[in-house]
Amino acid sequence: MDRTDTIPLVLIASGVAGLRKRWRQAIQGLFTVHEVAERSSLERSMANRRPVALLLDLQLPELDGVGRVAALQRLRPPTKIVLLTSHPDEREGIAALKAGARGYCDREIAPDLLRKALEVVQKGEIWVGRKLIPHLLEELTALTEQQKDSPAELDRRLDRITPREREIVHLLSAGASNREIAKSLTVTERTVKAHLTAVFRKLGISGRLQLALFVLEHSRPAGPPADMGPKSS
Repeated sequence: MDRTDTIPLVLIASGVAGLRKRWRQAIQGLFTVHEVAERSSLERSMANRRPVALLLDLQLPELDGVGRVAALQRLRPPTKIVLLTSHPDEREGIAALKAGARGYCDREIAPDLLRKALEVVQKGEIWVGRKLIPHLLEELTALTEQQKDSPAELDRRLDRITPREREIVHLLSAGASNREIAKSLTVTERTVKAHLTAVFRKLGISGRLQLALFVLEHSRPAGPPADMGPKSS
């Protein structure tokens, strides 16, 4: 088997040849790379090439900005999308994450940080600039106030979670990465990912952001669900 068949594929989409070259050089050796320079080629590649990740320049011709992210994600749901832009904006960053992107950063990002961003999103985490984090927390708080689940529906959803899954949710809500959770529970990262996948399915949510929202909403001071809130030492 050719070695390239065993290396994960990353799709790079930008109309700027210099950017494509810079991003390719940053990740070469770690990933197989396929480049596209316009939207129609991007959509064909997403559907046919099965990339594990997409580095997407938001200035790609005919992309229509963040609004196109959800449609691209539907073409290949497992693909982790990282958006890169010439003018990072907090509001656009929030919209990108809500649309399904797993990362949002400056397209002039340093090579070592681009490699790190890909590593992070491949682990199921998100990558955003520090300036975006306070706005992200505000958005999560606002969304919490809009949630309408009844206590009975909440109980039914939480009843599906096993004790070990609750431990993982608790650690994740405290900001732990998959690696840190695995170390804390003396299990493999693969086991952590499997548990998180099960949690997402049982709670009817699609990722870590929504899980963080769920924990924010339901860790109420007056009687939080058993084992879901912070534990005293």
